[in-house]
Amino acid sequence: MPSTFNAVIPVPSFSEYEKAALRVGGKVVFVQLPEDFALDTERIKKAVTNETKIICICNPHSPSGTLYTKKSILDLLQFSQKKDIVLSIDENYIEFAEKGEDNTVAGLVKEYENLFVIRSVTKFYGMAGIRFGYGVSTNKLVDKLENVRLPWSINGLASFATLAAFNDTEFIKNTKTIIAKERAQLAKGLEEIEGLHVYPSVTNFLLVKITNGKINSTQLKEALTKEKILIRDCCTFIGLDDKYFRVTIRSTKDNQKLIETIKQILK
Repeated sequence: MPSTFNAVIPVPSFSEYEKAALRVGGKVVFVQLPEDFALDTERIKKAVTNETKIICICNPHSPSGTLYTKKSILDLLQFSQKKDIVLSIDENYIEFAEKGEDNTVAGLVKEYENLFVIRSVTKFYGMAGIRFGYGVSTNKLVDKLENVRLPWSINGLASFATLAAFNDTEFIKNTKTIIAKERAQLAKGLEEIEGLHVYPSVTNFLLVKITNGKINSTQLKEALTKEKILIRDCCTFIGLDDKYFRVTIRSTKDNQKLIETIKQILK
């Protein structure tokens, strides 16, 4: 990539995309997503200039948990290909989605040389400690990355554990079932609390908006911390403010404790 280039990032989004672009001398162009966090491809296209070299999308979207359709991604992919722009799709949470396999674009890398798909075992497989992430792309783009990546970037234990996780079909099936069930129950419980709006999610987390104006996300986080419950205050996300927080799906007992504690705080 040239020393100066633009990276287009729809926001809110994972903050590391911005940091990665800035580290290599790039300029970040943010595109605000609509209220429902839908992928507004036309707005993204309008943000593209001759200096744009990469567009960063996460699917499912983080922090909302929205799953974008393959059709909408393809629209942006074909546009990017004509402009000679790399389209980076972060699919770190796609294993959670019931229709994830129908909407992944990982199988299209041989057709589109500008496509780069990011995956990891951090989220779905719960193995954050081994720090194993990987990319799916055409050989041409992979060869470029091989020239700049760190040597010995993965270790043997991480490689062995990852292959074992991929082959554990029982774990994969059970995780999808349990997360879907607990997510639905947690979303219902939170939605029933006056002053909260829960966004639909296909992942292992829920984005919640505080609508009553009596408390903000930072105050709620501090109150919950006193009860030994930690939530993600989303006021630091570009494109969000202190009305938003995010919670991760846990066990039935933990989820119910979260619901009851928030009820008491908001009273």
